[in-house]
Amino acid sequence: MSGPIRKVERRSMRLGENGTDYGRIADFQGGMTRVNPHILHDYGRNIYRKGRPIGYAFDVRICGYRGLPVNQIRSLAFEVDGVEIPDDCKTILYDNREYAWEDVGADKFDNSYFWKYGDYLRVFLKVDGGIPQGIHRVKFGLALRDHYNSTAFCDKPVTIV
Repeated sequence: MSGPIRKVERRSMRLGENGTDYGRIADFQGGMTRVNPHILHDYGRNIYRKGRPIGYAFDVRICGYRGLPVNQIRSLAFEVDGVEIPDDCKTILYDNREYAWEDVGADKFDNSYFWKYGDYLRVFLKVDGGIPQGIHRVKFGLALRDHYNSTAFCDKPVTIV
């Protein structure tokens, strides 16, 4: 064998870490993302605490053909009436418990919580005062950490009740 030894750099093959960074709703438009209007329920609702609206929630479906642990959610992006919702406002409501978005994918979240195909997962957006009742334009993007690196995008009118 002649010549210098070459260093081979390997990239991770696990959990879609090398793919696109889906941080904003614009990242979901185009490319390998599938448009799927069924991943976002047609209705959302304000969430109240002590009679005061503290935010609102949407119910979302998984975009693949099978279920995955909730911890396999790579990205959730929302844009409501043209305003992007920051990650620090997002909370997952699952099994009667609340999980801050930064805990999903970390060891603070139980890997056994399974998001079944066809089931809705409630995402709570902490926005003081909630949102007025009525129809709002919602764009939603979902990216999963699975071996297919599933991503989906939805843009539709949603009624807040």
